Amino acid sequence: MRKLLLIITTFLSFAATSVSASAQQFPNIDTKDLNGRSLSLPADFNAERSLLLIAFEQEQQLQINTWLPFAEQLENAGQAKFYELPVLPSALRLMGGMIENGMRSGIPSQATRAKTLTLYTNVTRFRKNLGLGGKNEIYAVVIDRQGRILAVQSGAYSSAKAKQIRAAL
Repeated sequence: MRKLLLIITTFLSFAATSVSASAQQFPNIDTKDLNGRSLSLPADFNAERSLLLIAFEQEQQLQINTWLPFAEQLENAGQAKFYELPVLPSALRLMGGMIENGMRSGIPSQATRAKTLTLYTNVTRFRKNLGLGGKNEIYAVVIDRQGRILAVQSGAYSSAKAKQIRAAL
């Protein structure tokens, strides 16, 4: 019985290590911004550091908005580019045109549309790749040019969270 427990414990610790190691990289995903420009991520983030504001539900936009002044400040100072990433299940890709038209109608600015990249993907796998918790909150994620995850903060903006994000830049 002890041997079996030891084997199971060893296996689980190895499995946890594997998940942890793979949770440090932004996955390769092809998408379009709301202006229709095709992008291959993370390569087309095209910055030394990028701040990704990730949401899974439309109602989470209010929390995303709390991060925007900070994100704009970072970008204006040349510290990081920022993007908003609504992450939706792959099955919704069939309705992508309708979803994106709805988003475009609420975003008149071409510059903001260029920073809004809807990802249609396996949401659970995406969250695991980035080391994110549940999809009931938003995430501010810093990545480097290669897509390595440097920092993650969840929920609405706070000065303490901003300090952690800034430290990763």
